[in-house]
Amino acid sequence: MGSDDDANGKRKGRKVWLFVKNATMALTIFTFFVTVILVLDAYKFVSIRHAKFARKKVLTTLQYMDPVLIESHTGMKVLTSEEYEKLSKDLEVARFKIREMNNQVQQKYSEVLKTSMEIQSMKKDIEQLKEFIDEKK
Repeated sequence: MGSDDDANGKRKGRKVWLFVKNATMALTIFTFFVTVILVLDAYKFVSIRHAKFARKKVLTTLQYMDPVLIESHTGMKVLTSEEYEKLSKDLEVARFKIREMNNQVQQKYSEVLKTSMEIQSMKKDIEQLKEFIDEKK
């Protein structure tokens, strides 16, 4: 009998080695799933509360990548600084026009409301005059 054998002739380290192999396999599978979830969170397919660091890392990495590669990978168009500024200015102009139109609509609505109230008042006056005329007869 060697130094690695027990009284029955079996190796002592076999159970330990089997446990280490199973634990390593379980740890590998767990790490794989955590990595997949973090990648999906980084691309906003899923959302995990405390995994913002992965999203920030992807965004900072994308910042230094070739725009053609980003466009082919995400399917979204990458804008240049000039295009972004132009779109931002167009957006501000459109928002300003919408605010102006909204103010005009509110003014027209208040005028309609005033006219409606005046019509209601006139209807009451007409009804009172009819009642007064009926009393006179």
